[in-house]
Amino acid sequence: MDARLTVFWRTLLVTLAATVATPALACAASDPLLPDQWALADPGVIGAAEAWTQTDGAGALVAILDTGLQLDHPDLAANLWTNPGEIPGNRIDDDGSGIIDDVHGANMFDFSNDVRDDNGHGTHVAGIVAARQNNGIGVSGLAPAARILPVKVLDSGMSGTTDTLAFGIRYAVDRGARILNVSVNTDVATDAVTAAVRYAGERGAIIVASAGNNGRNIDLRPSYPASLPDPAVFSVAAQSDGEGLLWNLSNTGLESVDLAAPGVRIVATATNSSYQSRTGTSAAAPFVAASLALLSSAAPDLPMSTLRDAISATTRRSDLLSSLLGGGRLDVGAAMHRALAGRPWKTSAAAHSAAALKLSSRSRSRAGSRVALRWTATDAGAVATWRVSLDGRVVARVSGDRTRFSRRVSRGGRHAWRVVGMNTAGEKVVSARRSFTIIRRR
Repeated sequence: MDARLTVFWRTLLVTLAATVATPALACAASDPLLPDQWALADPGVIGAAEAWTQTDGAGALVAILDTGLQLDHPDLAANLWTNPGEIPGNRIDDDGSGIIDDVHGANMFDFSNDVRDDNGHGTHVAGIVAARQNNGIGVSGLAPAARILPVKVLDSGMSGTTDTLAFGIRYAVDRGARILNVSVNTDVATDAVTAAVRYAGERGAIIVASAGNNGRNIDLRPSYPASLPDPAVFSVAAQSDGEGLLWNLSNTGLESVDLAAPGVRIVATATNSSYQSRTGTSAAAPFVAASLALLSSAAPDLPMSTLRDAISATTRRSDLLSSLLGGGRLDVGAAMHRALAGRPWKTSAAAHSAAALKLSSRSRSRAGSRVALRWTATDAGAVATWRVSLDGRVVARVSGDRTRFSRRVSRGGRHAWRVVGMNTAGEKVVSARRSFTIIRRR
């Protein structure tokens, strides 16, 4: 029996212009919106900068099973997959896929080559994975040189069927994809999807699946394909900030959800050659897919199952996450070290000085008051710039001789500062965190 697929996804910000002038980071110096990408801009959130010392994802292929793709988006076009078995425009099914001229992917609704994105969801997901880096525009993907294979399984209303998903999985695997991002969910586990997932796993592929956005435990009330017990499925929840707190609508499950990744206020590519910030586990899953792409690029001889295990074994755990998920939060830098254990490392992770950093601020302040942060550092003479983040978002960049910052905070509850000292090359020299609580006025 076929069943409907749905995607729940919240748009939080309006479209961002590609020409926004913001301070650049050395790790992707000419991507003007990178400072707004909190998961990448702060090296301590998922370890992106550490992983980038080894690879940019070149040689990896990631299939995006979604609403399609804006093929000519200036931040994505260079990374678009091209079918080596097809001769463009000859109206012949050269590769025997059953689809004529599927040069850049396929549409599973009508088995055509029309993968145009009529919603925007797929283009956003693709940008999180592989938007180009250092090209002078927009954003950076986590695996900025990986190739993207778009497979349209959702329509303009972000819905589809389990049959379109099953066909899409098989199509992507047969085209050579071993990393499939599936940011879709259904409450029904059909034989077609179960068999397609098994087909992918038997061919060495990993399906990175969004956990879903219903705020429920999917061990008890499953959401598929995330809840499938097949080892080929890698299920991802959404964290809300750099401290690893879960988004309140993210699904959880000790058995069904493997790890968390950034999923709130994620800035990436959008249709009409633009950029947007969106929220949901749909945005979290592609960070994990991109991480697999980085590991695969750096260690192409290792099977996907081994690379998946490297990510699982190096997640950052907390008591809260351990009570809700099978693992902790994504750390692709640590996963890269594990995957390359015993192999040459291009730059030593221990090359930085043995600097130490201590943060101080009041542990409790009233809502609306200005919270002051001070820091002291030892052996940190190489620091050229301090990057200050609040709740996972970069709020200031100050010169290396500064030691204080303050900001008015109104939202009640627990908050967290993070300060990162960077050298002139944009590399992290030292970092530290400090939490504080805002008390609401009575």
